[in-house]
Amino acid sequence: MKTALFHRRFDCYSGGQQKVFDYFEHLEAHADWSPSLYLTPDSLPQAETIWRDQARCIPGYRPEQYDIAFVAGMDWEAYLARAVERDQPVVNLVQHVRHADPSANVYPFLPERAVRICVSAEVEQALVDTGLVNGPCFAIANAIDQDDLVATGVYTNDVFILGYKQPALARELGDALAAQGVSVVVLDHLVPRVEVIDAMRSSRVSALLPHPTEGFYLPALEAMALSGVAVVPDCIGNRSFCRDEFNCLMPELRLEAMVGACSVALQMLADSTASAITRNARSTLARHTIERERAQFHHIVENLDQIW
Repeated sequence: MKTALFHRRFDCYSGGQQKVFDYFEHLEAHADWSPSLYLTPDSLPQAETIWRDQARCIPGYRPEQYDIAFVAGMDWEAYLARAVERDQPVVNLVQHVRHADPSANVYPFLPERAVRICVSAEVEQALVDTGLVNGPCFAIANAIDQDDLVATGVYTNDVFILGYKQPALARELGDALAAQGVSVVVLDHLVPRVEVIDAMRSSRVSALLPHPTEGFYLPALEAMALSGVAVVPDCIGNRSFCRDEFNCLMPELRLEAMVGACSVALQMLADSTASAITRNARSTLARHTIERERAQFHHIVENLDQIW
């Protein structure tokens, strides 16, 4: 049995935290691997995290005692602080194009040797373009557990605005739509994922406000699954799966454009011209299953000796 150690500082739920958890479960599901997790002391209590039911949490971080170390984001700091002589394979999950930005706090880690798994082709290309990456890069497009993504088609609200990354714009968008007589639910702060899912499921349109740059942007898939139409601007990492007027609407990330796109989406749903977008959205979702992501990751770890 091969072993792997994960490192996490868990201060709140996020898509990035979820994806590290998914990769932990991918390894746990493999017959030849046994992963463990170290939660930092400044994390939330385990019972308040997505790791609450995970029995393989350990009290100390000693990655050199494991076959591989799995790191994401600033986990590198803790790993490098061990200052041990090593030829230990490191698997690095890279979840944002900002890793290629010289001003980002994660940029200095690019020369560290690792097998890098990028959550989108856009992230992979951004890293490769730096010329600094030490070790192989693989793009495994983000996937999502779809067990709870069941659309009912019964909507009690017109537009749901997911805006905790753009709170001021979210409130402005909500006010502008409400002034047009549109029923709106605005989320301008972090809440448990189940509340987001419920809001998407009950809304005809989900209007998403990402950062201008993202690594992938999982909420777009959730909105495609649950609402009649997803409205999601370009954020670089979503270019491989979001297609304007095919499976979603992709206005510019500014107030007037978002208001216009939401109005268009509602009209399309009212006159039944949104069926193709909705159908294509569901088809897109079917290509991003957690089972596909797991199989691709398993292929990498099964060949790690040759890759490393």
